[in-house]
Amino acid sequence: MILFDNVGYEHFFNPFCCKNKRIYYDCILQLIEKSKSVPLLYETDARDTLILYFRNCRYEVAEEDNSGNADENISSKKSETENAGAILRYFRHCGWISEREIGRNGDNIATVAPYCRKLIDAIERIFNRDNHAALTNHIFFIYDVLHSAFIVDHGRTHRPYSNILVPAVDSVSDLKNELLILKDSIRAIMRMVIKMTETNELGQFIIRDEIMEAFFNDYFFIKKGGLIPGYIEEIEKMLRKIIKTEVYENMIKEYQSLNNVEESKAREFVDSQLSEVRSFISYDYAKEMDLIDKKINNYYNLYSTRILMVLSNSVNLQTYLNDLLMAIKDLETDKKKAILGAVSKCFGLQSYKYVGRKSIERRKKRKPNTKSGAIVSSSLSEEDKARLTRELLFEYPDRYGVKQAADYFDKLFMDRESVIPDETMIKSRDDAMMVAASIIYSGSGEFPYEVEFLDGTMKTEAATISKIRIKRKN
Repeated sequence: MILFDNVGYEHFFNPFCCKNKRIYYDCILQLIEKSKSVPLLYETDARDTLILYFRNCRYEVAEEDNSGNADENISSKKSETENAGAILRYFRHCGWISEREIGRNGDNIATVAPYCRKLIDAIERIFNRDNHAALTNHIFFIYDVLHSAFIVDHGRTHRPYSNILVPAVDSVSDLKNELLILKDSIRAIMRMVIKMTETNELGQFIIRDEIMEAFFNDYFFIKKGGLIPGYIEEIEKMLRKIIKTEVYENMIKEYQSLNNVEESKAREFVDSQLSEVRSFISYDYAKEMDLIDKKINNYYNLYSTRILMVLSNSVNLQTYLNDLLMAIKDLETDKKKAILGAVSKCFGLQSYKYVGRKSIERRKKRKPNTKSGAIVSSSLSEEDKARLTRELLFEYPDRYGVKQAADYFDKLFMDRESVIPDETMIKSRDDAMMVAASIIYSGSGEFPYEVEFLDGTMKTEAATISKIRIKRKN
């Protein structure tokens, strides 16, 4: 393995074993993010990024000796610039960034090494990732990979062992790990519930536990959505069909050539890999989901019981009342009534409800019977109809109606027989609108003026219009 055989990787994991491991991890994350935004990461840009990090650093820099070279050690006594330079030298010593090489701009290149990128990416995916849709993504990927085996001349079919079987097996392994992680999450949450002793801890528990919330979303999408069971069924069908295709034979040939083994050994190995995938999808997956279902039901029951015990001062009222009723069941009716009457004065329990899915996931209420905001015509009297008609037609008239346009030109014409609108006449938008109204109404019998179009156009402050002559009708 290159990790053990190459001397350059002898100190590869040293930054994770130091007192300042948090700082080193944050710094390499900063450099990786910076490298995504530039074509090539130079030492000057890397140093500026680390200087900015140290100015806003939340952790105290501890004194330590990472190597024999003091220039590679960070210290609280050094400035931000000195610590940034020390980290770059230390990362080069550990093989996290490239060796010194002059770039095109004359500065040294500080590219993050590919193996370091893969290591940090793996750590992020394992320990600091978003669990939302993790299960469904693996199922979709398995489906897509197997489906490509049945597409003619698909790119994956040229090397089916490396591009179909291996990714499918890896995704199944990741899916198994996701199920184990989610089962462990339920166990951890149940232990947290058992330790609750105060009422306010219940609300804090629901708010702060983001893992459980993400788990519920993905779990209920799988169980209730109806989409994932269909994909699982299709995956099972493709696993049964693939052994009858040419792709299956090519898988065996590719594995045989890659590992230099006999055909029988290659066939046995490929069959075992397909059997593992088929076994998990057909049996283990359903078994694990049923087990998780039972654990969730246990979680709800435990949560409900703990709420009752916390609110009732750690007294299980249901068991307590059951013991009481069993003790008085053989007494006379009058004595039973007296005892129950006295007991009813001791407790003030008004309602009893279990906490379930609806209590955790808040949803907006639907209003299917929302009334329309329209006016019901039958509710208006004749007087109201007449009043509304009068307001619409007379009290709020059209500003550019026939009557308004006729009044406007009556005042404009005075004793003249015709007018050619010009810049002195059209000074505002209202004037331009009235000229347009004269063109519209010129053919109407209610409008006492007619319009004659002239050659050319005229530009005014309000608009550019055609040259026209407006004259009285004979």
